[in-house]
Amino acid sequence: MDLFPEWFKAFKHVTLWPGMDMPVLSGQGGQIGFGQVSEDTEVPEHAHGGQWGVVLEGRVEFVIGGERRVFTKGDYYHIPAGVPHSARLAAGTAFIDVWEGQRFGEERMK
Repeated sequence: MDLFPEWFKAFKHVTLWPGMDMPVLSGQGGQIGFGQVSEDTEVPEHAHGGQWGVVLEGRVEFVIGGERRVFTKGDYYHIPAGVPHSARLAAGTAFIDVWEGQRFGEERMK
């Protein structure tokens, strides 16, 4: 079941990682993405500008700067710029991520 309204499908879509395609809105200082995964998804370690997010449904396990933390519905997280991080998202997880200065789909994460 999709958590986000049908009209979000009109937003630009980017694929951040295999299995993680999401609608995004970009502005001068950053980008916001509306994510929902249908199967367990692993995001390899990477780093970029600052990131803030909130879990709307499900479970995300992050390793941020070597520290493992689990976030569930209603939890929010902040990853400072340049800090290496990875994630495991459980099937059915929905979230909103905001990235500082990123333009995914135009500039690939490193």
